[in-house]
This record gives sequence, structure tokens and C-alpha cells, in this order.
Amino acid sequence: MKKTSIILGALLLAMPVAAQDIYKVESFASRDLIGTARYVGMGGAMNALGADLSTLHTNPAAAGLFRRSDASISLSMLANPGAEKFDGISPARMSFDQMGFVYSTNTGDDGLKFLNFGMNYQKSRNLKNYIGLSGIPVPGGLSQSWQMTNLADYYGQWDDGSNDWVSPIAHAGWNSYMIDQDAEGNFVGCDADSYSYERVQYGGVQAFDFNVSMNFDDRWYIGATIGAYNVNWNSYLLYRESLMDDQGGTHPYKMINDERITGSGFDVKLGFIGRPIEDNPFRFGLSIATPTWFDLTGNNILTMDSPFVVDEGQTHTISGVETGDFDYRVTTPWTFGVSLATTVEDWLAVDVEYEYKDFTGASVRYPDGYDPYVDHSLYAHSRKDRALGYEIDKYLTGVSTFRVGAEAKLADGCYLRAGYNYVSKPFKDNALMNLYSGYDNNIGDSDGVINTTGTDYVNLSATNRLTLGLGLRGKHWYGDLGYQYQIQSADVYAFQNFNADNTRTNLLPKQTVDLDRHSVTLTVGYKF
Repeated sequence: MKKTSIILGALLLAMPVAAQDIYKVESFASRDLIGTARYVGMGGAMNALGADLSTLHTNPAAAGLFRRSDASISLSMLANPGAEKFDGISPARMSFDQMGFVYSTNTGDDGLKFLNFGMNYQKSRNLKNYIGLSGIPVPGGLSQSWQMTNLADYYGQWDDGSNDWVSPIAHAGWNSYMIDQDAEGNFVGCDADSYSYERVQYGGVQAFDFNVSMNFDDRWYIGATIGAYNVNWNSYLLYRESLMDDQGGTHPYKMINDERITGSGFDVKLGFIGRPIEDNPFRFGLSIATPTWFDLTGNNILTMDSPFVVDEGQTHTISGVETGDFDYRVTTPWTFGVSLATTVEDWLAVDVEYEYKDFTGASVRYPDGYDPYVDHSLYAHSRKDRALGYEIDKYLTGVSTFRVGAEAKLADGCYLRAGYNYVSKPFKDNALMNLYSGYDNNIGDSDGVINTTGTDYVNLSATNRLTLGLGLRGKHWYGDLGYQYQIQSADVYAFQNFNADNTRTNLLPKQTVDLDRHSVTLTVGYKF
């Protein structure tokens, strides 16, 4: 292959693949602190106190504490400090976070006092974030093209006579001339002296909760929620390298990875709240949520723009891969929660909670045939990605969430709130985007990992959230403000290249970035 400086050619190959990895699994298994302003202002710690619409999503029994019907709507403004506008996405954005109601019925019975029905929409995840790195030097000429050569060597070409490379990354790299073969047939890449990395994600996961709850003797509360989810996940990555030639010159290389995921899901939640001592306000809550079963459709477009050419007189080469739509299912882990709360007369309420979710319980499946004469389920005949399951077990971990919140009455109808919310990190210290999963197990390679179109990965730290809130209550109308400061960092790797002994240690140094963000939520509600 002749590499002179510079041409324009284009190749876009459509490939029906299923790109999935542990980082997307984490995105769907995690949840943000989003909801009513009161819920946000108390750090999400309301699962034993109850009587807030956002608790339909976390402890269904908490809706049983409503004694009047209630309807509310919430909007928020989210901002990422230090982020810049990228791909037309502003670092500050309005968000429609919540809208719902509870219809409370007083039964008049001595036992079952209230039977309540509720429906609430709120975001489960707001995926908006921006990461920008510019002019990062690399040691020893490390280049993304080195990973392309490894993928070409590891997976090779399809045996269907098409001469297409199994890995879309290797395929695009070969056709953009970022990788070549020497006289002995060994794959060789390019050398780089620096890189820049810009990634914006936006969209989210929206939850629609349908709840029924009961109040027995004003002491025992039970509830159930069926949750339906809508997924709209978007990621746009612009990666650039400054490539070095033998004469000491540099040339620009660019890669764009544009990913979209849409779909739906559902789960079931059960909750209980008890006040064991009749004349004491202390209460405790228990909640359990089934896995969320997501049916998803993805579509990726990968393009590479290199400074290498075949013919004189041209300027650069563009190569691309478009996956087309691909379907798969993500099953998230079970969630377990316990909460404790009490009140001091009518001027102070306090709630403390713990929640656990074992991310290693997540799984990914792909459709493996459809027989309309047997049933009408796309996943009636499906196969589990066991190799990806091995990666999930190896690199994800159990996640603990701790929440504490308090509400103080300042004057009649005026309340001050504060909260703290901590979520442990979802990834183990050695987590990485292992695109060679079959090398490390006796299972084989993962279909999702083989067909990924990205080389980057981001290991999230633990999350700390500090919250404040203010509420005003009238006879019917009420208004709340909630402020949230989320503190989180992440280790970013634009690509990976391992040691010569192939141990899973990335030679590319990590870049630690801040993902801190601020949000202000406004809720307006009406009780009747």
C-alpha cells in the first residue's frame, strides 16, 4: 500500500452488528438524583418519610402516606462547570424532570384507611456530560493506530471472501491507510506525538411509574410500582492525533464515532413502611426492585480521516463503517433499599437510607432467531453474551448508595431542606475496555465487544452530592426549589495499548477530569 501525502477517497461499509460493552451496561444500570425539588433538596432521602411523588420510583409504599391528592410538575437547569459548547450541545440546558399525580381515597375503614393510586413521569438518568482534552502528549509515539493493528491481527478478516476485517475499527483503519503491512506481513501503524479528545453525551432514560399503595391504621404502608422506561442515548466523539513522519513533520488524523441508542424497558418495585411503636414517630422502610429489562436498538457511524493517500494529487483519505440498526437486551441488577426516619414534633423531619445494587448481576442478550408460529417475542430465542458477562464480573462491582436528608420548618408554610447523597464507584480500579475478551477467558469473544466502534473508555469515580432546598406551602398550592452540586471525577483513556507481555496494563497514561455539575430544580404543585 502506497502512503504519500494526501487524498480524498470515501468508503462507507454497512455492517449489521451489535456493539455493546461494560460502560454502556453501567449507563443503564445507574440512576441519577432527579425528581421533585423537595426530593432533590433532601438528597433523595424520602423513602421512609414518604408523601412525595418521586418516591413512587424508589419506595412504592411511600405513596401510601399521602392523605390528600397531589399533582406536581418539575423543571431543572443543569450546568457543567468548565465545559464548552460542542457538536451544537450547550453545557447548560433546561430539563423537564418530573410530572405526576397521586389520587388519594379515604376509605373510612378502621383498618385500611387510605387507598392511593399514582402515576409519575421523571428522568431516571440525565446523560448529559462533556469531556474535553487538548494537546495531550503521548509517550514513545503511542497512537490509536497501534490498537488498530492489534485488532487486525487478533480478529483477522471474515472468511466469506469479502476481505472485510472482523473489527470495524481495524476495517476503517485499513481502508484509511492508518495501518499497513510490512514486507514480512506484520501489521504496522503510525507514530503520534499528541492527541485531543472531545466527547459529548446527551439524552437520558425516562421513567413512567404506575403505583398503588395502602395505608393501614396510619402505621403500616405497602405499595407496588410498575415502571416503564424510554431510552434516548446519544454520544458524539471527536478524536484527533498529530502524526509524525520520518522527517520530523506532523500530519493531522481525525476519527469521529457517532452512537445512538433508543429503546424501552420495564421493571417492578415493591415497598413497605412500618411505624412499630404506636405513639412514636419513628418509622422504617424496605424496598426491592426487580431488574430493568431493556430492549434496545443501537446505530453507530465510525469515520476516519487520515493524511495518507494512494494516488498523487489528492489530499486525504476518509474511511467509514455504519453498523445499521442492531437489537439487544440489557438486564440490570436487582436493587435493595432500607430507610429510617423520624420527626420531632412538627418542625423537623430526618431520613437516613442505604441502597445496594450489585452491577455484576447485569447481563446482555442478543436475538437469535424469531419464529412467529411459536410466539411473538423477539427474545424467545436469544443468546446471552457470556464473554461480556465475564467482563462484567471482572470489571464492575457492587454499588452502595447512602442518603441522608432533613427538613426544618422555619415558619408556617416555609421549609428549609438539606441533604447528602453518596454513590460508590461502579468500576473496579483495573477496569478497561477489553476489546480482546476471548484472550482472557475460555468462553470466546464477545459479539458486542468485537463489533464496537470506539476505543475510548471512562472509569467513573464515586459520586458525592450536596443538596439544599426551600419550600413554600399554601392551602392548596405549593412551590419548591432544590439545588444539587454533584462532585465526580473520571479517568479517561482515549485508546489502549498493552505491555509486550500482553498483561492488561494500558501504556497510555490516564487523564483525570472533573465531571462536576450544578442543577437547580423548580417544582410547582397542587393538593386537593
